Amino acid sequence: MKQLSAFFVTSFVLVLLSGCSNIPKQITTAPSNDLQLNEIQGKIENFANQDVRWGGEVVNVENNNDASIMQIVQYPLNHYGKPITNQSSDGRFLAKTTEFIDPVIYKKGTLLTFTGTLNGKDSRKVDQKELIMPVLEVSSMYKWQPYQPIQRDPFYDPFFYNGFYPYHGYHNRYWHHPRFGYPYYYW
Repeated sequence: MKQLSAFFVTSFVLVLLSGCSNIPKQITTAPSNDLQLNEIQGKIENFANQDVRWGGEVVNVENNNDASIMQIVQYPLNHYGKPITNQSSDGRFLAKTTEFIDPVIYKKGTLLTFTGTLNGKDSRKVDQKELIMPVLEVSSMYKWQPYQPIQRDPFYDPFFYNGFYPYHGYHNRYWHHPRFGYPYYYW
């Protein structure tokens, strides 16, 4: 009986944990050849119709009647497929999709990861320089949420709550603080 209940508890925990990940599987797993941007620079035509998984930071979004094109600064990906922005970039690429990409939602600086196939090259002007960039036909795309650290008061004390310590009462104008083991006065 104990083994059966342990099996159900273990199964429940595994199902619960597997449902926690909302990142699509095609984003987290690299294709078998796993081509990188620096490998195809200068010889983009040789890698037509190859599957790739690239990610980076949005620089520009262009919407035409037939397609949307995003200019992306490429960054290496971590094991989840998220771009690592504190490492050096290998260049830029264009991500092309038939879906409408709203420039307000996918504004400059948004982190994205794409899977898709290479489909030629295109040139774009960056400042005064004309760059030739590979074009990625997007099959799936994932937008990473920005990391927002919690801002705390540098003098924050987790044992006090708005001047009242809920677990120990008020004792003659001082609080007995369990962390320090001695009473101290607050006025």
